[in-house]
Amino acid sequence: MKSLWNAVYVENRKLSRSPVLWGMLVFLLFVTGIRSGGADWNEHLGNMSFLFASVFGLMGFGTITAWTFGREYADRTIKDLLALPISRVKIVIAKGAVIAFWCLVATLLIFGFSLLLGLLIGVPGLSSEILLHHLGQLLLIAVFHLLLCSPVALLASISRGYLVPIAYAFTTLMVALTAGPTALGAYLPWSIPALHLSSSASAAFPLRTASYIVLIVVFELGALGTMSWWRRADQR
Repeated sequence: MKSLWNAVYVENRKLSRSPVLWGMLVFLLFVTGIRSGGADWNEHLGNMSFLFASVFGLMGFGTITAWTFGREYADRTIKDLLALPISRVKIVIAKGAVIAFWCLVATLLIFGFSLLLGLLIGVPGLSSEILLHHLGQLLLIAVFHLLLCSPVALLASISRGYLVPIAYAFTTLMVALTAGPTALGAYLPWSIPALHLSSSASAAFPLRTASYIVLIVVFELGALGTMSWWRRADQR
């Protein structure tokens, strides 16, 4: 367990000092500021949540994941990392834990920034019920997008860099935007977060069970594939 915590500590130092993390966060906050405003707080926070569900999660989380796994190859530190006396699976778990932590931090910062902007511009109708409702929705959407990050990690490992996984994230965004409104959208993992958000006014989990199973299956395939690749990385 101590070796896992040490790996988490090291990976956290890498990511927290990365210009990619802070540059992406600044960009997301900038776009949030541009799209802020609305007739009431439901519309104001709803616009932010939909932007997060449809664009921010796929591109923002995907870019952070691609950099975290791909930088080891781009910086040529992968051989040193594999030579450490620690399980490769623990390295993957540590990277995943740090990615999840910072993506959730970014989610809360975006929500807080949107709340601050709404107060500054005088959006009417704020209540604790509205606040907690939209915060809960946003955190759930963030979890959905974190599940979709495992294939990004796998592609970063296979391609030995971060350009291919970033291209993958951009492609999935285009697929979600174009195919999401169709009947197939409820079974496409990348469009499920936005569809969940747009339908969640009537139920906590409005989509069919199969839609949420798709997210779990995608995560498991990506996570197991990444762990398997790293176990055999020195044989590639």
